[in-house]
Amino acid sequence: MGFCDLPLTDTLCAVGEAVDFASDPGAAIGNWMAKSAGELAAAAADLAAEAVDTTTKVDLNAAWFRDNYKMILPIGLIVLVATFCAQLVRAAIRRDGHALTQAFTGTATGVLFAFTAIAFTTVAIEVVDALSAGLFKTANLSIDSAVRRLIKVALIPGLSAMGWLVAVFAGIGAALGAFLYWCVMMVRKVGILVMVTLAVFAGAGGGWEVARRWRKGWIEATATLVVSKLLMTVIFVLGISAMGKTEAKDGVAALADVMAGIVIMALVLLCPYATFKFVHWAASEGSDGETLHRSGGAGAQLARQHAERAGRKAAAAVATA
Repeated sequence: MGFCDLPLTDTLCAVGEAVDFASDPGAAIGNWMAKSAGELAAAAADLAAEAVDTTTKVDLNAAWFRDNYKMILPIGLIVLVATFCAQLVRAAIRRDGHALTQAFTGTATGVLFAFTAIAFTTVAIEVVDALSAGLFKTANLSIDSAVRRLIKVALIPGLSAMGWLVAVFAGIGAALGAFLYWCVMMVRKVGILVMVTLAVFAGAGGGWEVARRWRKGWIEATATLVVSKLLMTVIFVLGISAMGKTEAKDGVAALADVMAGIVIMALVLLCPYATFKFVHWAASEGSDGETLHRSGGAGAQLARQHAERAGRKAAAAVATA
């Protein structure tokens, strides 16, 4: 029990604080802001370290999720049947046998896509979670220890010697990094649940050309949400290994450690965007090659046409001579 916790002494402590405020209000307000920023950073670090595994874990086998999916599934199947009938009518009007075949194969693909989305996504999530846990275990870390190694709350009070403004900004930056990390993981969880629920609509287009882009976009978005956790883990492990074990207590060295943790946390927050760009690039690589192949074929055909025209002109000139 401290002195200010004793009976009748709390008023003396309050008087002392009032005297400090009256003598130097700027320093008193600054110290209060620095202390509050440190407490905010500590609370955010606790949230990110302790609540990430419990509140952001994706469970596609939960009863409530399967009940909601069963409720949405008939609507998607109705849309699928309606699209199939529209494709049959179109094929009959145009008398196009290829369109009829495309309608049957596309509808079968859509049904298979809708019923296997949960299974394949569940397997992908389990694999990513296992790889992430294995990387942390290999590096003798956990998500709790990794966050606390980056969000160096204990060093923030030591920055007050460099000015209360430095401690305030460092505390707010650390708090934002930890809180936004929890937000990103929560968005990842909700995003996966929403995308899996909408898988039935992504496959409802059947053989329609636009529906193929729907399924491609669904695969890209879902892969981004699932795989981004693995990239975050890699950044965590590499960043903590690069920082090493420092023994700074205050001064510029402590500020450098705090800022290094904030920068690494910012890189972790950028992982979903980086994963999406990579998945989109990898998915579009095949289409780009196909486009290049088609353009090359069109160029060869045009060259043959020019050669034939030149040959006919030469033959006509010979005949005239």
